[in-house]
Amino acid sequence: MTTSSTPQMLLNAIPLILLLILLGTTELSAIELVGKNVRAWVNDNLTLKIVDAKGHYLWDGEEAAGPQVMIRGSDDQLHELPLASAAKFAILPFVQEPYHGYTIRLSSFTASDVVVDLTIALDPASDEFMIQANQSGGQDMVTEIAHLYRFEKPVAAGGYMVVPHGQGYLIPADCPDALDGDGFIGSRFTLPLFGMVQGDSAMYVIVETWWDSKVAVEHYPGDKSVIDFDWKPSLGELRYPRRFLLRFAKGMDYVAMAKAYRRYARKQGLVRTLEEKARTLPVVEQYTKGIEFRWGQWHHNQQEIILDDLRKLRELGFQIDFFFPKWPDDGYDPETWKSAYCRTAAYLLDTPVPGGWQTLANYANAVRALGYPVKGFILHGRPMYNAVKRLRQALDNAEKGGLKYDALYFDGYSAYGDNTLAEDPNPDHPETRRENVEAQLDCFKEAARRDIVPGGEVPRFWAIPECAFFFFDGNWSRDRLTNVPTRESQAPVGEPVPLFQLVFHDCYWAHFSGGGYGGSYDWWADRNPRLYELLFACAPSYNWLPGGRMPIKWEDPMTEERLAWLHRWSAYYRAIAMSEMTNHKFLSADHKQQRIEFANGVVAEFDMTANRYRIWGIPGSDGEWVTPEEL
Repeated sequence: MTTSSTPQMLLNAIPLILLLILLGTTELSAIELVGKNVRAWVNDNLTLKIVDAKGHYLWDGEEAAGPQVMIRGSDDQLHELPLASAAKFAILPFVQEPYHGYTIRLSSFTASDVVVDLTIALDPASDEFMIQANQSGGQDMVTEIAHLYRFEKPVAAGGYMVVPHGQGYLIPADCPDALDGDGFIGSRFTLPLFGMVQGDSAMYVIVETWWDSKVAVEHYPGDKSVIDFDWKPSLGELRYPRRFLLRFAKGMDYVAMAKAYRRYARKQGLVRTLEEKARTLPVVEQYTKGIEFRWGQWHHNQQEIILDDLRKLRELGFQIDFFFPKWPDDGYDPETWKSAYCRTAAYLLDTPVPGGWQTLANYANAVRALGYPVKGFILHGRPMYNAVKRLRQALDNAEKGGLKYDALYFDGYSAYGDNTLAEDPNPDHPETRRENVEAQLDCFKEAARRDIVPGGEVPRFWAIPECAFFFFDGNWSRDRLTNVPTRESQAPVGEPVPLFQLVFHDCYWAHFSGGGYGGSYDWWADRNPRLYELLFACAPSYNWLPGGRMPIKWEDPMTEERLAWLHRWSAYYRAIAMSEMTNHKFLSADHKQQRIEFANGVVAEFDMTANRYRIWGIPGSDGEWVTPEEL
């Protein structure tokens, strides 16, 4: 120990000395956390009271629902109790750098022997709180903890909620539409980042142990907005400490929250940019220069027609990313042509199509001869405990037959819906949500090990480190926020913003869900779909444009319009594909004028009222307003 470090160590020890004095106290209100610009106390219901340096309230959870604990007793029945109903508690010192604070050990619950630790700590240098809960003792079982915490903001306070649904949404205080729904982080919610802004005060939550975190997001017009965190069981029990980070700050908006999360995600290894991925998978860079052309299902009458389309597109100056067709799991029969799923079983067939594997291999090679990479497809299937083994068998058999992909789309992986990351209680192979995620990541890694670029269905933060692309970019039908999320026809709620892209844009490419996939998957026709393709920085594709069917109908007058739009879109995307999105701004009070900025200097502005855009920083664009084609 050096002499110069001793005074600082003594200062760091002062909070511990104070904590030791608190041992044995019966007053939760005696707990106090002090940072640079915040001060916090514990309420009787175990929520927090937080004020700024001037004593102005930032949040007081006393009037909101306090934490509830669900306990499975010796009678095998579930009992729900307020966490604060414990008859005994002890206050213990907690230090886990950079956090200093308290663990409140709660015991003697009614008819139960469980012991629960609630830890509340603060990094005084950054004013960041760390909140954690876990079962630390008892024979009974804590299965879940609800309302840890429930954040409520009165509509009268103004501002907005930040909701990581799809690409991201703001729910303004004056939003006239009700919103009521919940879902798991990592499936429904694309980021573990939620926030609230009112006046010049803001707060955000980063959920660290997100696998079993179910979040309710509610908006009651004229009353309040709510973000409520529930910690669900992992195979019937709490299993591991549940933890989140909480920060309050002045002048912080949703862009600052996104960038704060990007810094956090970088430390966690979640930020791996396309430039970084291209170092080990060079074809990644080629993909960012092309437009996607998808032949959905193998059909023996279309092979030469599709190749001819690809040749014509090359003559028109397009670089193509070719999405290889699927075939049925029981093999392709020209007489009984039907929908194809291309599950693992399809890759284990001896004769997937007439002519066998060589027919498929020859076609893939013919596409590559045109200079185009080939993307394949495989459908997600449970169980996940042996998913990598089944994937290896499938790809081994395909490669043995001569078919090798440049990229592989894992359908069903990372998709919307809490069943995607659902637990499997099979007694022979019980599987938690966390294990489900890890198995999917292992499948992505197996593809990359074979020099195949892996991708998933829709962008989710946990898939970003391994996936270089996704099918849709956070705006397919069920990723669009509506007042009834399960109904695709419902009207939109809130203001869409590129929240996810502000964090991860330069880490992946994905496409804008359009009319080519089906009418219900397109962006709202009266809400500038062409402009949002650019605003969300999506990769261009022929098939997702309205009417963008294949084979291409060259005689259709609209085909020329679609191709003209793809030329402009592709030039823009090539310029920004591998550059961080640094900012998004509303330039007008009605949110109709918007602006995005990229680290390489490219800037794009959008006028939603006049349906026009302008771009600076790429060849051929000098800030002149352009009206997109009406498709």
